[in-house]
Amino acid sequence: MGFWLFVIISIGSIPLAGAMAHERNRPSGKWLWIAAAIGPLAPLALLVLGDAKGPASVN
Repeated sequence: MGFWLFVIISIGSIPLAGAMAHERNRPSGKWLWIAAAIGPLAPLALLVLGDAKGPASVN
């Protein structure tokens, strides 16, 4: 039972990581692959990293 719960959570974290990466202006394709590799740790990593720094605005 525990193994299948882990598998379901890992598969569910893939679209979650993609959506979170898109929200934070990070490359969502790369984060989809990262989530496929490390599972539920990818959304946690995105929470820690926060928003991507955009290009500096010239005023």
